[in-house]
Amino acid sequence: MKQKSGKYQKSSRGKSLIRLLAVLLCLSALLFGGMLFYAVRSQRQFRQLARQVHTETAAITVSPTETATDPAATETTLATQETQTATEATQPQLLPQYQALFEENPDFFGWLTIPDTKIDYPVMHSPDDPEKYLHADFDGQYSFAGTPFVDASCDLESDNILIYAHNMLDGSMFRSLLNYQEKTYWQKHPAILFNTLYEEQEYEVLAAFYDRVYYKTETCFKFYQFINAAGEADFDDAIANFREKSLYDTGVSAAYGDKLITLVTCAYHTDNGRFVVVARRK
Repeated sequence: MKQKSGKYQKSSRGKSLIRLLAVLLCLSALLFGGMLFYAVRSQRQFRQLARQVHTETAAITVSPTETATDPAATETTLATQETQTATEATQPQLLPQYQALFEENPDFFGWLTIPDTKIDYPVMHSPDDPEKYLHADFDGQYSFAGTPFVDASCDLESDNILIYAHNMLDGSMFRSLLNYQEKTYWQKHPAILFNTLYEEQEYEVLAAFYDRVYYKTETCFKFYQFINAAGEADFDDAIANFREKSLYDTGVSAAYGDKLITLVTCAYHTDNGRFVVVARRK
């Protein structure tokens, strides 16, 4: 039997390589298409949620209180109001614009908005499953972009609430956060609105800087470990570190007792890089 010529073998190998490349191309196209599908679906969902929240917020009005003319009725009304006030003092009241979202998903923690930017998202919190929303949408369905979420160690009373989200190439999530590397951008966007389920809150940017996730053996200030201050000195040390790391001076500082939020996203200036924006509650 004659052996196949070298030319034939090369031709066969070439065809196999072409088939392999074609398969890889198809798989890449399917993967890209799937990611695009989830990204579009996720962004559509976020836009719908934002419209719902902002519409309900705008529709909220304070109803006038009726005046009782009967003395007995007046006493009853006052007693009822006093009871309600005492109850509200011990039990936080859910903001009406977030009632429906919280009923839909109890992981809903609040709403984050940086005016005149793409950042206008719900913020989730799942302490028992810390990275649940790293790749999940508001409904818990798979989404490569995920949903902004609060560090598992944080709660409403934390001195510093850390909020994480992806740096997406399509400009969504915390991609636009990196614009804070420019002082002119901060000057145009000095305020961050972060409403919890129970209170509307406004923050002012204190610092913006590049950093990274450190090895456990490295002894240095690690921004992501500052959640609750051990005391005034610990708080002051954290603020000093934030201001020292900042790319520019915002003129904003904070004193022990102030509340902070820290927004964090990936950056690629180094391995495990992060871009960080710290803001103080007004």
